[in-house]
Amino acid sequence: MAAVKAAPHDLERSHPMNLEFWKHAAAVMVGGGVGSFLRFAAGAWVVHHHPSAKFPWATLGVNWLGCLLIGMIYGWVEDRTMLGVALLCFLVTGFLGGFTTFSAFGMETMYLFKRGEGMMAWTYITASVAGGLLLAWLGEKIFR
Repeated sequence: MAAVKAAPHDLERSHPMNLEFWKHAAAVMVGGGVGSFLRFAAGAWVVHHHPSAKFPWATLGVNWLGCLLIGMIYGWVEDRTMLGVALLCFLVTGFLGGFTTFSAFGMETMYLFKRGEGMMAWTYITASVAGGLLLAWLGEKIFR
């Protein structure tokens, strides 16, 4: 899930007993529901129109679109507090988190490269892909 970076005063207002926390939580839940539904719909559309496809086009497509969208959001709002924490919670943590968590992976990797941390970026890529495949395989084996 993509993390929304907030100023310290925003984090203080997001304490679980504070109204701001519940406003942000509601934004995440609604955004997550919309993103999850759209991911489901994309998969259903691909299966309906291309039932014999062997390549996971729907997943690749939503992952690429999620990366494009998170890049657009973060590129448009360099100072992410400009949009407001609730809207960022809805868009990034909620919508893109429900639509795809790959968007966070893409953005984080890009920033590692931008900061000149190429070795760490490649380590992150390798660990994410290899670890994800290994855990998917392991999860399938556990419940088979």
